[in-house]
Amino acid sequence: MKQTHPFDPIIFENTRKLLVGTLPPETAPWYFSNSVNTRLWDILKSVLLDYESVSQNSNSLSILDKTEILKSLDLGIYDIIKDYDREIENSTKDTEIIPLKYGDIADLVVDSKVSKLLFVYMNAAIWFLHSLTGEPPKKVNSLKTKLEYGEFYKLKLGNKEISCFLLPSPLNRGRKGETLEYKLAKYREEIKN
Repeated sequence: MKQTHPFDPIIFENTRKLLVGTLPPETAPWYFSNSVNTRLWDILKSVLLDYESVSQNSNSLSILDKTEILKSLDLGIYDIIKDYDREIENSTKDTEIIPLKYGDIADLVVDSKVSKLLFVYMNAAIWFLHSLTGEPPKKVNSLKTKLEYGEFYKLKLGNKEISCFLLPSPLNRGRKGETLEYKLAKYREEIKN
């Protein structure tokens, strides 16, 4: 059954960088808010307050507090999937998302101050690249793209060029050897520069 992404994009007048994810679970009250295993808000709070280690339990902050963190860091937030279905109801796995329409990130940022897109999941970056082809959306496991961390694409919008970066996943788990401190350093580097 077709569903639509439940949250509007968050972008402010001074937003310079846009965080891009895939799609929240149906149980999420807001972006990246449904699980203590998703550490995005802990990482962002730690970047904002210049902590050396990753804070805890920031997923339980209010939407207003999370919005203030974004605003203070000149960040916006959005997801690449707009309309979708799921193979298994209430699944949180990207591989079980059936994308029906991509979010139009280029249109969202064309008249903004955004100069960098920060993808927090590889699947979000893969779907974004596919969205630029003009082809109908596809399941992520049918797109045979592999990316490394760092800049992977330059999006040209008229006279504007936007850098696209892949960051480590903000989940507790990750590639072998990726500590939360490593992830914090990568996020700090791309958000602060």
